[in-house]
Amino acid sequence: MSSAIIPLKISNLAMLISQRKHMPVYAALGYIYDSPFYKQLYNEKAKWWYLDTESLYRQLELSWDGRGENVQNNVVVFLSFCIEHYAQQHGMTSLQAYALFRQYGADAYLINGFDVLHTQGKEAILHDVELFICNRKEHVL
Repeated sequence: MSSAIIPLKISNLAMLISQRKHMPVYAALGYIYDSPFYKQLYNEKAKWWYLDTESLYRQLELSWDGRGENVQNNVVVFLSFCIEHYAQQHGMTSLQAYALFRQYGADAYLINGFDVLHTQGKEAILHDVELFICNRKEHVL
C-alpha cells in the first residue's frame, strides 16, 4: 500500500520544500532523498505515509536537526578538496564523485576522520578513500 502513496507524498513534499526554502523542485527532491527521514517513509510500523504534507515537512526538518550543521568550515573545505581531486583522478564530474561518496559513506568517513586524515598528503588521502569505497562496494555485493 505504501509504495503507491509514497511518490505522491514525496512530490507534494518537494513542492512545499521548494516554496519554503526557495529552491528548485529537483533540489528539493535531493533534499528529501538525501535525508535520514526518507527511509522512514517506507517503515511499515511508522506508517508515515498517513501524515499530511505539513507534518511530513516537520518530520523531515527534525531529521536534519544537528546533521551537517555542526560541520566546521575547514572540514567542508577538506571534503570539497577530496571530492574535487577524486573526480579529477577518476575522470568523472565532481557531482558524480559526490554521489559516489554519499552512496558508500565516504563523505561521513572523511568528516568523522578529519582530525587524522587532513594531516596526510593528497595521494594518501585519495588512496585511503579509494580503499574505503572499494571495501564498501565489496560488502554491498
